Amino acid sequence: MNSIGFTIAALALIAGVFATALVLLSRELQYVRLLADYLGYAEVDREPEGKKSGKPPASLLTESIRDEVNGVLAAAEPAWAQKQVRGWQMRAQRLEAALAFWVDLLRQLGLLFTVVGLGLSLAINPGNVTDLLQPLGLAVWTTVAGLALSLVLTTRYGMRVAVWADTCEKNIEAWDSRRRAANAAAPVETAPEAPEA
Repeated sequence: MNSIGFTIAALALIAGVFATALVLLSRELQYVRLLADYLGYAEVDREPEGKKSGKPPASLLTESIRDEVNGVLAAAEPAWAQKQVRGWQMRAQRLEAALAFWVDLLRQLGLLFTVVGLGLSLAINPGNVTDLLQPLGLAVWTTVAGLALSLVLTTRYGMRVAVWADTCEKNIEAWDSRRRAANAAAPVETAPEAPEA
């Protein structure tokens, strides 16, 4: 494979990883934002002052979140409800780690392809230094692409991910503490005793 073909293939792979990262991070951020908004609205809606915030926009994802929240509220088994709430918390916490993973992967792919390009150049042209410069010059563009696309991800999602993950965690904690307090205050129904024979 010539150096131009190698560089184009490497750049295409880096672009594919970037596109995948954009899709997955956008999807996860949207879920965390809607969950934070939904639970935040549920808390504000219960306030006695009557102040109401705007409801989250209606969508299939919002309806899915509503069903999950209602499932937790109606759960007969407290352990299952706590597991679901913990799942929400973990999903919000993983958002920042996911961003760090994709940014790091893009940087490492760029560097890897540059080193592989250099290695291939050395293997193909072991003695001629001038023949090394053209393939190496092309291979360096993979590092540039990896670093540039990782910067795009960082600037696009860096602060948004941190803010929404923290907001979501706080709203989950507030909503869950109110849910547990309401469950603790609710009278426990006992089954009637069987008559003695």
